[in-house]
Amino acid sequence: MKKLTSMILAIGLVSVLVLAGCSSTDSKVSDGVNNMLDTTGQLSKAIDSGDQAKVKEVGPKLEDQWSSFEEDVKKDNKDLYEKIEKYLDPTIAGSEASELDKDALNTLNDQLTDALKELASKTK
Repeated sequence: MKKLTSMILAIGLVSVLVLAGCSSTDSKVSDGVNNMLDTTGQLSKAIDSGDQAKVKEVGPKLEDQWSSFEEDVKKDNKDLYEKIEKYLDPTIAGSEASELDKDALNTLNDQLTDALKELASKTK
């Protein structure tokens, strides 16, 4: 009887630890996506106003934010990972360009935002 109780407690403890690990990954991704969505919103405002200095300041932040959780997305949502990567790199490059192409950068930023919103809906 003692062995059975010990085994049940051990299984319960392992289950709690596994579930806690899943929750922290989801939380990390969710927080990261929300940070990136805030940044794409700031970038959109800077693009619309033609504030090239702000665009150059805000755009590169996306890479640091993405790198903090991208491996979790790559592991759990490969299709969305690829979709985000498809728009992220050109958005960052466009934000760092010497001349601001408002139309192209707005389109890329909107597509990136849509991909991030799709990921956000999967991590709720």
